[in-house]
Formats: sequence, structure tokens, C-alpha cells
Amino acid sequence: MQINIYKDKMLGARLFGASVLYSAAPIPREDAPQVTGTNPSLAEFCAEEKIRCPETPIRHQLCPASPEDAGLFYAQTPDRDRKGPPPEPRAAGPVGKGRRNEAGGVFAARRKRNRAEFLLTRWPRGPEELNTQEFRDELDKVVNDLRKGVLKDLPSMRRYCYGSKGAIAGGSCCQNYGFTLETGRYLYRLRCNPIEGDYQCYLSCFDKQAQQMGLTEQGRQSLQNAAGPTLPHSYEWYVIEHINTHERQVTHQLPLEEAIQLYAGLDCEDKRLGVTKDGIAAVDLAIHWDGREWLSEDRLRMDEFKDDPVTAEAAARLRQVLDESPAVGRVTFASGERWNYTDPEKYLQAVREELPCHAATGFRCETLSDDPEIRKAVDDMFCDLYGEENPRQIEDYGGTGMTMGGVT
Repeated sequence: MQINIYKDKMLGARLFGASVLYSAAPIPREDAPQVTGTNPSLAEFCAEEKIRCPETPIRHQLCPASPEDAGLFYAQTPDRDRKGPPPEPRAAGPVGKGRRNEAGGVFAARRKRNRAEFLLTRWPRGPEELNTQEFRDELDKVVNDLRKGVLKDLPSMRRYCYGSKGAIAGGSCCQNYGFTLETGRYLYRLRCNPIEGDYQCYLSCFDKQAQQMGLTEQGRQSLQNAAGPTLPHSYEWYVIEHINTHERQVTHQLPLEEAIQLYAGLDCEDKRLGVTKDGIAAVDLAIHWDGREWLSEDRLRMDEFKDDPVTAEAAARLRQVLDESPAVGRVTFASGERWNYTDPEKYLQAVREELPCHAATGFRCETLSDDPEIRKAVDDMFCDLYGEENPRQIEDYGGTGMTMGGVT
């Protein structure tokens, strides 16, 4: 039955911050809005209409697995923990280095009867020393993101899987789907089988550093040696582009200056520059992601790098490069964090979100763009913070030069 939009009641809803009416019933074709014939993306539409482009509530984006990686999403070693999750089907082919490098263990999700959401259960695997507070904090953020999408409920999982390119071979009773997610320190592999049953997915979490060199006694000693200030060390610099996508590419074994030139010359929204020390320990230093670029503080949390003079000198060089790179704005905090923004909307959003907490965080900002609308928008927010109207009009921002923003 079709709805009469002029007489029948509809549901009120909010779409991208605007009020709209929603109808679950079909709308007659003659009452539907006329299509313009253009085919813009959401970002292009918002730019044309001069409205703020909404950003996805999901920060951690999954990348569909490649068919040749199917074996990595199933049980990998015969010496499984007897107290582990229900048996997983095995897949032929290369299976990596096994479970010894798992951080925190395996997580399996199932939908309990009469409940829509998934319940996530953990089975410890591998050395418990990998189950650090740092890992648990990151895992909470990753899982909370997944609960907004693929792990929200079974229908959401079906829509996500069926609309992806992540189909993998190896499932015994249904088509399985694999997805990967990579952060600075950890690698996550999610396998889904979106049908009614016991467990709908398995999430395996890996410490990339432990995965690279194994947790043997020799490996532990090598890590200790890498942290030794009096021992000789080797360094190889690498650049990663298009992380968490099929276009992901890693260029490694570079001298520092070549790595800097490659990183700076990449026209890529998601890129990183880092270093491998003694062929064992690795850390990302410069990161450009989601319209923001910054010098990572991860090196200061790792024994292998926190007191390393070569890495410290490279970080200072990268700070200079980042400060000279094009940006629309920069924000800093009392903690020493310093972010450059290449995306105007991301910069304005950061100011909008961080400004109310400036007294506690030491937030400061610099508007580096000469765009009058960006400069005025920042001034508007500062004036609004004190309950005032910005006395300057858009025409007053036509000059050039940097506008400094901050709170004293």
C-alpha cells in the first residue's frame, strides 16, 4: 500500500543533522522528488550545497580479504587450546606463523536467543604478556566501531558481507567472509559466516612485532638487544601508502632522506613513514590519515626506541618536514601532541570539539589557510565560547597571512 505524503502521518527523523520525514511505505512515483541526473558523491554534494559533510561514525575501516589470504582466517595450528572456542573449519594453503603471536586471544561472536545484538566471548591464546593495557584499550575502540557496522546485529552483518568483496573459501557449511584491519601496532582478522547458528564470527588479534620475529627465547633476547644503548644497531626506513585497502603498498629498506622524499611526494590520504631497527622492532613515525597528519608518539612508549638517538633525530627532522608541508590548520595540546590538518572540515571539527575543553587539555590552534570562510569560522567559535558575536564580516577576512587562534 502506498502512502499519501500530503495526508498520511510519517515518522520524524534526523539525517546529517537536518530534520526529515521518513516513510516505510512506498511513495507514489509522481510524489517522489525529481532526479537531477547528476551523480555526485556525498562529499561533492555537500561542497556544492555549502553544507558540512558528515563523517562516518566508524573510525576503523575494514579491508576485504584477498582470496589468496583465505587460510589466514581459519585455525592455523594443530596444537589448539582445548579450552578454546568451538572448532573452526580448516582451509588449505599458507597459514602464517600460527597462534603464538596472538595478542589477547581469539574473540568469537554469536547472537543469543531473543537478542538482536552479538555477544563477544574471549578465549585466551598465546603469551599473556601480549595482553597489555595498551592492547585492551585499542581493542575496546576497535570492537566498539565494529558494533556500529558489521557486528551491530545479524542483518547488519549480512548486508555488510553480501555487499563486500571479502568472500573467502574454506567454510564447511556456508560462504565465509574475511576482513582485515591494521593499526600501528596490531593486526585484526575478522571472519564472518552470516547465518543463523552458533558463532557468526571470529576476530583474531595479532601483535605485528611479535608476529614478525616470534616469541622464542632468541627473539626476546633480540628485542632486549635492540633496546641496548651501547650496542650497534641497523635502521631501515619504510613508507606505507593506502593502508587498509587493496592498494596497500609498502616500500622498505630505504635511507631516511629517500623515505622522507617518497612520503612527502605521495598524493595519498592514508600514508605512514616508519623505521625498522635491527630487523626486529618497528614503529610508525609520521602518519597522514583522515585529513590529519602528525608525528606519532608511539616510539616514546617502546623500549627499543624511547632512548634511541637515531630515531629521536629522525623525529626532529620529520617534525620540520611536517611543519613545512601544506596545511589548513594546526592544533597543539599541553601533552605535546601536534596535529596538522589538510582537510578544512576536519580542522574545523577539531576546533569545535576541543575548544570547550581547552582549560584541561591546553588546546591551541593556528589557522594557516587564507580561505576567508575557514578563518571566520574559527573566529566565530572563539567568540561563541565567550558568549559573544563575531563583529567581523566575511569581507574582513580577505587579506593574506596567518591568523593565530588560541586561548590565554
